Amino acid sequence: MQKDNQTQRAFGPFVLSLEEIHPHLLNPNLKETDVVRLIHEMSTKFTVKRDQIADYVQDDDHVSAYASLYLPTNIPKLHFLLNKLPDEVLNDLSSRPFIDVGCGPGTFSLGWSLLFEKTPSEVIAVDTSRKMLEQTTKMLKGFFPDVKLRTESKYHQKNTDSVLFFGHSINEMGTYKAQDLIMSIDPEYVIWIEPGTSELFKELKKLRANVLEHYDVLYPCPNATACPSEWCHQVLRTGHELDVERLSQLASLDRKILPMAAHIYRKKRAQPLSNDATTIRYINETKFSFEYEVCYLENGVNTNAVIEIQKKQLSKAQEKAFKNADVGEKISFSVEKIVQNKLRVRLEEEK
Repeated sequence: MQKDNQTQRAFGPFVLSLEEIHPHLLNPNLKETDVVRLIHEMSTKFTVKRDQIADYVQDDDHVSAYASLYLPTNIPKLHFLLNKLPDEVLNDLSSRPFIDVGCGPGTFSLGWSLLFEKTPSEVIAVDTSRKMLEQTTKMLKGFFPDVKLRTESKYHQKNTDSVLFFGHSINEMGTYKAQDLIMSIDPEYVIWIEPGTSELFKELKKLRANVLEHYDVLYPCPNATACPSEWCHQVLRTGHELDVERLSQLASLDRKILPMAAHIYRKKRAQPLSNDATTIRYINETKFSFEYEVCYLENGVNTNAVIEIQKKQLSKAQEKAFKNADVGEKISFSVEKIVQNKLRVRLEEEK
């Protein structure tokens, strides 16, 4: 979080309305009542009847209903994540082929294109579902008619200039298959946005250790040393267009608070150690302070600690920002003293 509460860079639209995406659904004439019914049906399969989970990718109606809710509400996760990167990295990313593994209805391929407000050099959409690939094609071509798009059911081709992206797909394929893809494709960047559960984090932590043999971490870790956390994830608090909010309410699904485990890696190169910290857990607000657990660099090693940010150092605008802050923000601080195993800190300008 910026100390002076500057407005975040706003690339591309962070929100899409159902009105904007409906013409590009496989079934653009699906009624709202049917969308809600199908979403309820899919939610049951996601949580209770997991043996039937693959059913939702088999026909136009299910895929269209899924895209109606999850495409516009998941895109902000990508924009939240990439907002944490410096301009030089964003400029580099924007010129590279984007490999979207487990692309679903084209959520993150579309989000990537909207983010940079231009047609990507190439999008390679990978999914085992033919219907999802059809939806990705219709959705992405609808917004970017000139996009260079390839759709594949499998992809292991070496592509060293690429960005390899996993959007909720490591959770499905497992970390061994994900690692195999990374080794086969050998991309310049590896990015994932996965469910922010403690169970999955244990597996992602193992994958992280293997990835760091060849990559540096750009987010969320301060440095490419061992991870000290038992559970590290981010929480995005966001809003959506009114018609998307209405659909979420009718489906009884909260899409405003979005936990996730999001990481960005780049091929190893000489670079200075970062002194920034990343918030990994909100703990408490007292009358006098905000408390967070952070991951920061201490003596060249990633370290977890609880910090106390006293309100007296904050302006009213900064205090309001902390009340509504997402988990996963970058902050810079110096330690003033240690009080009851907490670091009382003073915020510094981010470099």
